[in-house]
Amino acid sequence: MLKKCDLTKKADDKTFTEKIAPLKERLGVLQRQLRDEKIPAIIVLEGWNASGITVTIQELIRFLDPRGFTLSSTGLPTGEEQKYPLMWRFWNRIPAAGRIGIFARSWYSRALAEEASGPGWENRVDQATGSINRFERNLTDDGTIIIKFFLHISKKEQKKRLLLRETDPLVSWMITKGDWDFHNDYDEYLPVIEEFLKKTNTQCAPWTIIGATDQNHTVLSAYSMVVKTLEKNIPLIIDRRKQGTMVKPGSKPEIVPVSRRSAEPGRHEKNEYEDRVVSAQKKLRDLQYRLYKRNIPLAIVFEGRDAAGKGGTILRLTQNLNPRYYSVMPVADPNNDEKDHHYLWRFIRNYPAAGHITIYDRSWYGRVLVERVEGLCTKNEWKRAYTEINEMEEEFRDQGCGLLKFWLEVSPDEQLRRFTQRETDPRKQWKITEEDWRNREKWDQYGTAIDEMFVKTSTKYAPWTVIESDDKWYARAKTLETVVDYCEDLLQ
Repeated sequence: MLKKCDLTKKADDKTFTEKIAPLKERLGVLQRQLRDEKIPAIIVLEGWNASGITVTIQELIRFLDPRGFTLSSTGLPTGEEQKYPLMWRFWNRIPAAGRIGIFARSWYSRALAEEASGPGWENRVDQATGSINRFERNLTDDGTIIIKFFLHISKKEQKKRLLLRETDPLVSWMITKGDWDFHNDYDEYLPVIEEFLKKTNTQCAPWTIIGATDQNHTVLSAYSMVVKTLEKNIPLIIDRRKQGTMVKPGSKPEIVPVSRRSAEPGRHEKNEYEDRVVSAQKKLRDLQYRLYKRNIPLAIVFEGRDAAGKGGTILRLTQNLNPRYYSVMPVADPNNDEKDHHYLWRFIRNYPAAGHITIYDRSWYGRVLVERVEGLCTKNEWKRAYTEINEMEEEFRDQGCGLLKFWLEVSPDEQLRRFTQRETDPRKQWKITEEDWRNREKWDQYGTAIDEMFVKTSTKYAPWTVIESDDKWYARAKTLETVVDYCEDLLQ
């Protein structure tokens, strides 16, 4: 891709002035259309040091409404960002519906800087490009327009610009030893970058390589491509929303069969329950510190029927843990800001940091359960979600993180007994709502969705554990002991 790029193209000042004016006006119109249609867009500017990324962005945003875009300048990850997987910080920065997110360098620069060095870098780069391609595909499948530029200059041109900047007292401080080290290794980095661009040049998010020797040509090329891409994709996204076009799913994961049953496994005496839970709680506190010391994050997902006992189980799970190193994320209906982002956004933002535990009281599986059954998303959206969820979980596990998924199952008779008890007990009335009764009327519809969820998302790297919960004592003991066993294996 880089070898075929023409580095000699130029545009004189007269040509630039004539062509840029209508492009700027058109971009302003398209920005307003993005806002009105609630379509998010991402513009990525990558390239060699001193290739003109800053100048190009300055020109692109000159006539944009500043209330409708966000500029992210990607540098070294902060200490906090280093505690999370590579793509976490970028999920946090994706634009909301109707806004433009402009990235002055992005996940590409960070992946190259963080993964393309040291022993085994080839495997890490392959893993990084896989994560990037999934990230971009998830966003474009959800209706985000992604435009990517790489500004290419020769080694000779780069040296000239670095020397020029060093003589300018206003910007000389910006040129570091690292810039010169990177320049000296230009020939070594060239094939690595070329391969990286090829592996991430996808149909949903292709690269535009711009020969950036001449500034006028660079800015005109970027403007033209942004306008052309928006004009092409905005009507396609509007039409896709109307038609509900199905997007081709990704690779099929290795599935682990799961049996869902509501039959009680047998009652336990209270003393036996207490002994098992107390023993597990003591072990969990020790394991929590070991996970923290080893910087291993752990996510624990709780899903289940209404009144299956998730709250009580989570309470026993956390009772002896150090509260500084765990958090519980109770998942309710998404707020307006969350609705304006990809549905996975709010969950990824709450990933556990290195050494911490995040407990999800309901989770991303709402997309294929309640949102599916209640018609809160389209059929194509919840069907696509199986692939998106599997890939997200696989990537999370590949980063060395732990993931446990529990489904708490109760029988219809036991659920009815608990609903009735909650209605008649003043201390528990807050637990029962009209929505609970309405969901109960759709027991079979939810059952179909649950079974399909198990079939399609109980994978080798993130299997479901079903907890038979008619007996709460048994359910709590089994859950805690499962967490203990999993953590011990994770620490091996």
